[in-house]
Amino acid sequence: MIFLFRHILNDYWKTKINYLENKYKLKIITDENVDISKVDALIGGTISKEELKKAKNLKIIFVPYSGVNILPSNEIIEKKIIVANAKGNGKIVAERAIALALSLLGRIPEFHNDLSRGIWHGFTIGEKPNTSWTSIREKKCGILGTGSIGGYIAKYLKPFECKTIGFKKNINNKVENFDELSNDINYVVNKSDIIFVALPLTEKTRNLISEDILYKMKGKYLINVGRGPIVNEKALYESIKNNILAGAAIDVWYDYPNKENKYKIPSKYPIHTFKNVIVSPHVAGFNEESVRYSIDWTIENIESYINTGKPKNIVDMKEKY
Repeated sequence: MIFLFRHILNDYWKTKINYLENKYKLKIITDENVDISKVDALIGGTISKEELKKAKNLKIIFVPYSGVNILPSNEIIEKKIIVANAKGNGKIVAERAIALALSLLGRIPEFHNDLSRGIWHGFTIGEKPNTSWTSIREKKCGILGTGSIGGYIAKYLKPFECKTIGFKKNINNKVENFDELSNDINYVVNKSDIIFVALPLTEKTRNLISEDILYKMKGKYLINVGRGPIVNEKALYESIKNNILAGAAIDVWYDYPNKENKYKIPSKYPIHTFKNVIVSPHVAGFNEESVRYSIDWTIENIESYINTGKPKNIVDMKEKY
């Protein structure tokens, strides 16, 4: 089998590629000039519609991370190509989500920025406790998405004695660490103090958090580690501006930089200017540990496919997860 490797190549990947080539006698090519028509499998998350037309032998795509929304799904479905993604970094993304929540409710960046300019908060200047930071303990937490990321968020909230309410399509399939499940987003939002977004971006989840939903979040906190467009951009800005949301912490965005322009404000609205907003540059799943976990999961997918004909997990490209 001929594999085309199309991803960031680090030392850990080099070790794993050598392992696969030696154990299974695979030919793994990193040269982008390879004849795509001869490739049997792709390791990477990008392929164009034009390339797919030429990729006559392509049987499977191993995406070394969770998101598959940029792949040309219709063409992949038509050609019956298997897509297997990697969910190994779910625990790391969840860690970042909890850190964002603690920082937001704890007003850590705000207090840091103020004190660095000599502005104090708390008892030293006569403030009352009810004007200070908020504990996450015993809060009701709605988690939109009960997959790997959402599951770990629920698990990490347990020591804080939070009640976790998971939002998922099929509530008959129970999920560990959740106290309750619902397929009614209005119910989850109404019952929650903190709402975590950990969903993939699909046709069904785009703008799922609409103006109507956001305006039901009076006094609540929103943490988004899923994808930016799941939350309506304009409505998010207005819900913060109009003091509907108590605060928001966001790791996923609407406007991204590119190789030509590395400096980019992440939204066309000045969401980043509010003191009760924490902005993070889409790095929840991007650190050394996260990359290693994702690579390990991808290798397991590849080995499973070689040994059984099926990867460890298969993405439903109609649903995009």
